Amino acid sequence: MGLLASSPGVQLAFFEFSLLFLLLIYALCRWLTSGRFGRLLVAIRDDETRVRFTGYNPTGLRCWSLPSPGDRRHIGALYTVQTGIITPSAMEVAFSIEMAIWVAVGGRATLVGAIVGTLLVQFGRTLLSEQFPEIWLFFQGALFLIVVSVLPDGLVGWLRDVGWVKLRRLLGWETRLLTYPGLHDPEVQQEREQLGKSP
Repeated sequence: MGLLASSPGVQLAFFEFSLLFLLLIYALCRWLTSGRFGRLLVAIRDDETRVRFTGYNPTGLRCWSLPSPGDRRHIGALYTVQTGIITPSAMEVAFSIEMAIWVAVGGRATLVGAIVGTLLVQFGRTLLSEQFPEIWLFFQGALFLIVVSVLPDGLVGWLRDVGWVKLRRLLGWETRLLTYPGLHDPEVQQEREQLGKSP
């Protein structure tokens, strides 16, 4: 006798397993992108010709990096177990566009942005598709247009670049400028005195 996959206990176990896999894949991707290899992939994304002129062969790196997410395709099997069914409609272009919206909302240049964007869009989808099932896709399209035009770096990019500065200002924390010290700075005066006393 087996367990029923739709039972709450089994679904909770699948959820915990999916969360564990998400954390492992995040850690792996963070490790890959934080080193020299990750910087090389970012350079290829930004300007492949320049990378070629610096002596690297971007073709080989692209051939390795593009299939690598596909090698983790067994994680997609968790989607089937979670939803209970998989159909050819899940392979349509609309699903790929939805994933692009997840990343755009969260932040294109960050790993955590993709996770945040996915959680927010899926939460909004659940909430709005119950209230407005016929026009949910219009909300999703409007969200994508707003994010692309107003927040081009996504929510995480906005929080990192603009939101954090505004929060510091709101709380009254002074932002220190990284410049040369003034001539009348006490530390500069102390260094002058020490230099004048040294033989």
